[in-house]
Amino acid sequence: MKGEPRRTCLGCRRARPKQTLVRLVRGRDGVVVTDSRGVVGGRGAWVCPDDPCLARALSRARLTHAFRRPCEASAELAVVVRAVARRGVGAPPCEVSL
Repeated sequence: MKGEPRRTCLGCRRARPKQTLVRLVRGRDGVVVTDSRGVVGGRGAWVCPDDPCLARALSRARLTHAFRRPCEASAELAVVVRAVARRGVGAPPCEVSL
């Protein structure tokens, strides 16, 4: 029997249920945005919506590596990810040691 889909968090590198993560997408202009409904086409990256994961995912060029192209994340991307998580993604806190 098949379980629910799992994705790997860009920050903590743990495989978690898809519903607990927020999907990030790189637009054609290179700007990274959230995809709360999971319907935007293209390559996506997934992140836990808690502070340690967001800090790691949005630093050290992890987004550029994940999207395989240069990209830029706005300063308020972390705030938007948390807002999307509050609206629908029920992610439990992640145990990451930084």
